[in-house]
Amino acid sequence: MELVRPTKIADYDTNRIVAVEVLAGTHANVRMIRLSPGQALPPHTHGASDLFLHVVEGAGELDTDNGLVAVAVGDLVKYRGDEELRIANTGGTGLTLLAFLAPSFPPAPAATP
Repeated sequence: MELVRPTKIADYDTNRIVAVEVLAGTHANVRMIRLSPGQALPPHTHGASDLFLHVVEGAGELDTDNGLVAVAVGDLVKYRGDEELRIANTGGTGLTLLAFLAPSFPPAPAATP
């Protein structure tokens, strides 16, 4: 068993996006992402990994193929690995996300015999 209190790991930084791996397992990993007001993640995909985003703090907008979608505390969003993630902090306070990726992304290196 491993207990992590992600909100104690890293604070917001207006000069850069904060992204920290908080848990890693054999088949999945969890990252905490913190965006200051006005910050946005660069558009990207996650290969063969499904992504589940949980909004822990703040509010933002997902830029989807079907238009903008507002997200707020408590929301949970699923992306397939080949879907492009585009999210921005559109609120007046920090946006904290927990990103659950399965299988782990990037994939762990294969064991060598």
